[in-house]
Parts: sequence; structure tokens; C-alpha cells
Amino acid sequence: MTGVAEMLETLRESRRRVFERLHDVADEQMLVTANWRDRTVDVRFFFYRLVAHQVEHTVHLAKTLHGLGVAQSEAGLILSNLQAARGELEGMLGGLTDEDLDRIPAEGEWPARRVLEHIMEAEESYTRRIENALKESKTSD
Repeated sequence: MTGVAEMLETLRESRRRVFERLHDVADEQMLVTANWRDRTVDVRFFFYRLVAHQVEHTVHLAKTLHGLGVAQSEAGLILSNLQAARGELEGMLGGLTDEDLDRIPAEGEWPARRVLEHIMEAEESYTRRIENALKESKTSD
């Protein structure tokens, strides 16, 4: 049986493989049809089912943890939201080209690469501030 850290890594790797395999699906390919159960559906249907299935079982997991009396701390809840935002951010990058990262959308606007660098810089800065505050509180005790 694997531990939590290993399960998280397995989940991340699974998600990485999904993006790697599906990020190049073009809009016109979303209309390709296939049989599913007793009907004909398009690729778009499977994409939406993929998302719906994830949401359904995320709720299922929350219910399971609640039933076990497992509750996240405030920091854990905030980090869960951070992870969800990071997932959304990573999802936006799935179909980009390297050139897209450096294109400037309008005069005075940052290209995507600069926005991403800023996000990572701010994440590191806030993390360091939290760690320093906690370290200083221990030395003043």
C-alpha cells in the first residue's frame, strides 16, 4: 500500500499523462463520433464526462473523509485552493506553443511567460514570509 506522498505523485503523473495525450485535440476533432453504451456520442462528450467524473468523485472523497472525521486545517484548506488554482493554471498551458508564451497581447501588457514567472516569484516570496514569521515566533517564545 502506498502512502499519501506516493499517491499524490501518482495522481500528478496520471494527470500529466492525460494532458500529454489529449492537449493537441483540435476543435474540429471534438465532433468525431464514437459508440458509448447504446448510443453515438462525440469526443466532446467524453471530455465533459472526464471532468464530471472527477468532480463526482472529489465530492465522494470529501464525503468519505468527513465520515472518517478527517478535517483539514485552515492552512490545508488554503493550500487545497492553491492547488486547485494551480491545476486551472496548468490546464491553460496545455495547448500553448513556446511562441505563445512570449507573445505580447497588447502594448504594456505582460506576455504569458512573464505572468507565470510573476506567479512563481510571488509564491516563493509569500512562502518565505510565512516561514520567516513562523521561525521568528519560535525564537521570541
